[in-house]
Amino acid sequence: MNDPGPDVADRKAPLARGGGRSRRLLFVCALLAALLAVLVWRVWQDHRAGAVTQAGMSALSGRVATLEDALTSLQQERAGLRQRLQDADTGNRALREQLLGLDQRTRTLEDAVASLSEQRFAAADALRLDEVEMLLRMAQERYALFHDVAGALQATTLAGQALATVSDPAYAELAQTVEAQRQALLAVRLPARAADLATLGRLRAQAPMLPIRREDGAPTAASQGVLARIGAALSGLVRIQRSAHAPLAAASAGLARELLMLDLAQAQSALLAWDSNGYRAALLDARTLLALRFDPGAGDVRAAAADLARLLAQPQPVAAPDLDTALAQLRSLRATHVLKPAVPATVPAKGRAR
Repeated sequence: MNDPGPDVADRKAPLARGGGRSRRLLFVCALLAALLAVLVWRVWQDHRAGAVTQAGMSALSGRVATLEDALTSLQQERAGLRQRLQDADTGNRALREQLLGLDQRTRTLEDAVASLSEQRFAAADALRLDEVEMLLRMAQERYALFHDVAGALQATTLAGQALATVSDPAYAELAQTVEAQRQALLAVRLPARAADLATLGRLRAQAPMLPIRREDGAPTAASQGVLARIGAALSGLVRIQRSAHAPLAAASAGLARELLMLDLAQAQSALLAWDSNGYRAALLDARTLLALRFDPGAGDVRAAAADLARLLAQPQPVAAPDLDTALAQLRSLRATHVLKPAVPATVPAKGRAR
């Protein structure tokens, strides 16, 4: 390989140095241009970003202004709602006070109505108790005067029904007493007096015609023959008389018949007066007189004796029921038990004001 000479080497050295500078210069220029381009691009990006940011800020400002308007409107509405709530609260308080006043007035009216109801019930109970007392007195008097068991029972039943409508519980025991009195009247079985009175009346009507018992040794009508009849006919020619010019046998017969009629009349009177002892004593006297003074062989006498025996064989009336206890208990309760007076209702000032 040929080695260049020193002159050629000297000429190439400045060229190499000049080429290195130009390359460095170009590199610097290129670097500057790149930096400028980057700066321009950066400035453009910043400008673009600023424009976008400006547009966003404008839009954000508009939205903020809209939100402020909306917030202002909400605050106004809130203030209006708060005012309406305050007004509603004031109205509710007024309504609550009115309701309290109405409630108090309603309670007062209820108390007044209850008081009037108690007064009405008390008056109604008093009228019912008057009715019960009248019915019990009626039952007592009807049985005492007439022994009217049916009437007394009906009056006692009506008294029990009227007493059941009395609202006062203090008279519950009296209702039991009235029921016991009604049961006692139901147990009474009085004898039928109409048939007995008719029998006694018939016996009184037959008494003047009943044959008298003949004296011992005197023939009876059944044993009389033809001779006895003739003797009886002729005996009228000779008569033994009292000083009062009345035949002794006729006076004795008339007296016996009068006594029998008096005994029968006494029996009738005792039966009408519900005097069981006097009634039985009169029947016994009449039966004794009939057996002693009247002819036992006569059919009328035997029939009258049978009637008297039948009347005596009838059961005696039962003891009278106690009709005084219920009436006395009612009067005692009405005298000692006083209904509570009704308290007059007063309307409070608050209720009256409203």
